[in-house]
Amino acid sequence: MLLSFGQRWRENCPMKHFKAIAAMSLNRVIGAGGKIPWHLPEDFQWFKETTMGNVVVMGRKTFESLGKPLPNRKNLILTRHPQRLIHQHPEIFGQYHEWRSGRYLKKAYQFEFHFTKTNKGQQTDILIFNSLEKLNPSDFPTEIFICGGSEIYEQTLPRCSDLYLTLVKREVAGDAFFPPFEDRFVQVEEIRDTPEFKILHYRHRSLIPSEGQVTQVPE
Repeated sequence: MLLSFGQRWRENCPMKHFKAIAAMSLNRVIGAGGKIPWHLPEDFQWFKETTMGNVVVMGRKTFESLGKPLPNRKNLILTRHPQRLIHQHPEIFGQYHEWRSGRYLKKAYQFEFHFTKTNKGQQTDILIFNSLEKLNPSDFPTEIFICGGSEIYEQTLPRCSDLYLTLVKREVAGDAFFPPFEDRFVQVEEIRDTPEFKILHYRHRSLIPSEGQVTQVPE
């Protein structure tokens, strides 16, 4: 019997290595016209502090909406057309040096392209790949945060151990939505609650021990 990608992953890779981080409105909107439809500096600061020094995974549209890679992080960009992305954005990639070594990866051939830049002692990397099957969490010494957009969340949530979700306390108009997750995750913590938003921590149901059952605590 053929196993699905998700089934093969669950048998071979522990979910603890992947974490999703997102923000959505009460009606599940995460974007409008390629932009975030709210301005919450306190939440942006929390996102920065949580992901700094780690790996952030995003699709091409999310990367283009940012206009630049997130500094002092390894930016993994998923696109079916890596060379097209590079050629369409010389203003971004022209500032970086292409790097073909695999010093911190077990598999140097894992990514189509790797660009790096050091500024004031902080290193920012852009790694471009064309398939989620090439993303092996054991190849990285740091946390891997899934950062969107909608399609990337939908594909990777089954592989995540944790979801850090900012819930914006209002409904907004938009064209990008966060996929259903409630059947897979359980809220385990309320990290922050403000008049405009709250930050919630969810854990994958498979990692929540049932009564009388002992489960391995994620590292």
